[in-house]
Amino acid sequence: MSTEEKTNTESAQAIINFLKSSVPKSEVANVEAELKKDFVLGIKKSKNLKQKARKKKSKNLTRREKKALGFYNISRNSMKYEDLLPMHLMWSDYMFNVLDIEKLSGIPECYSKGWDNFTQSFYRADFHGSMLEVVRSKCPSYVGKKGICIMDTRYTFKMISKDNVITTIPKQSSVFDLYLKTFKVTFFGKLLCVRPAERSTKKLKSYLYPDLN
Repeated sequence: MSTEEKTNTESAQAIINFLKSSVPKSEVANVEAELKKDFVLGIKKSKNLKQKARKKKSKNLTRREKKALGFYNISRNSMKYEDLLPMHLMWSDYMFNVLDIEKLSGIPECYSKGWDNFTQSFYRADFHGSMLEVVRSKCPSYVGKKGICIMDTRYTFKMISKDNVITTIPKQSSVFDLYLKTFKVTFFGKLLCVRPAERSTKKLKSYLYPDLN
């Protein structure tokens, strides 16, 4: 028996003895029986709490801490376009399954029944590895930029082109073509201005006449 357990037992017995001396003799047996139940349960409970002590939760890095550590910095010479082509091929197979294009026999028309499900699946998909091209932008120098997406953030796409140049394209002011095997999907970047992890749980809002703003 540990020192702490011995102390608890002695304290409990001292209280029982005090109460026994303070009540009529006819009630001594009842007092002892009831108090023993309570103290025994109390001791057991304290043991269980010690045994089931809560483990400290590991603290995850915040976005600001990750940025300070350079998690989002990609140096210009750290990647090559050719090395990322296998990732793009894997992404194409993944996107085909996510959008269920084979079952739909292609991309549905915007007025068809399957359009809403298609757009929601598209919105929630992972774009790392996708082939993107800027077809419209408020900044003319971005138009025509094409490459594989290597980073999808809340407000930007980072793409690597065939000449191994990494470019950061703002979503808000750009329209993109996405190439998926034999298909091409045109979308407004501003509709994807949400962190990728959050897009998987959110629903895309409908825009009747979307345009750059």
